[in-house]
Amino acid sequence: MESRNNRIFGLVVTFLSILLIGLSYLYFYYTSENRSLRSKLTALSLVETQVYDIESIDKQIEDYKNIDEAIKNKYDEYYSNIAKLEEKITKGESSVKIAYLTFDDGPYDLTYKVLDTLKANNVRATFFVLGKDGVEDRYKRIVNEGHTLANHTYYHNIGKGLYDSVDGFISQVDKLENYLYDITGYRTTLVRFPGGSPTAKGLKDGIVNELHNRGYKYVDWTSETGDGSSKKLAQKDTWAWYQDTTRDKDIIVLLMHDYNYSTYNNLQRIIDDLKARGFIFLPLHNKSIMAN
Repeated sequence: MESRNNRIFGLVVTFLSILLIGLSYLYFYYTSENRSLRSKLTALSLVETQVYDIESIDKQIEDYKNIDEAIKNKYDEYYSNIAKLEEKITKGESSVKIAYLTFDDGPYDLTYKVLDTLKANNVRATFFVLGKDGVEDRYKRIVNEGHTLANHTYYHNIGKGLYDSVDGFISQVDKLENYLYDITGYRTTLVRFPGGSPTAKGLKDGIVNELHNRGYKYVDWTSETGDGSSKKLAQKDTWAWYQDTTRDKDIIVLLMHDYNYSTYNNLQRIIDDLKARGFIFLPLHNKSIMAN
């Protein structure tokens, strides 16, 4: 009897041992499979994340491709609204007054100080520049600080062939345009004739037509500080010229030069006076009624 019980016990132990081994095998098999599956799922998740990241990057790239156009559209909307305001001012439908401060023939060393004064007063202006080497930082600063960079021809050679022909004048505009774009990435849309548009005499209409074909408009001025001529300054100082030529105007385009210390020394005074008279300061733009 005891022998029979021992045999049964041995069989039970053997069965349980086999069962335990089998269960252990299954446990390790499925655990391993789970680990493999989890690893695959993790890898899949990473791939999906990477695909999402790639799609996101592609979208960002596409957005950046369109950013110049988006910025241009915003500027067009902004300047269109200013043009509407100008129309209301000229019709007497608005009490707002606009001052367009413009500086010709630069950049110069003094341009730094002019820009500093404008920045300190949160004033945006317009710089009708020439083509010069070694002043790239000034061109960039004009653009980066929100001023209008405008075309005043490359050389400004009034007495040396600038107004000999339409093609000659336009070549000077094109040369400066390409030069400024290479430095700043900015396209100019405004031109000021050196000496003012009447200086072109019989060539004016032909030049203007060619400028319009290129998307340009030109701007003269309504007021000045007289700083472009020593003869004018001998007659009266820049402050007196400013006072005389801005009187009774609701929209002014003030001609100045950023090489003249007489104008620079009065610049803060001019800004303060215009503010006290209710003027706001804006940079010139292609849609302005002051542009032709």
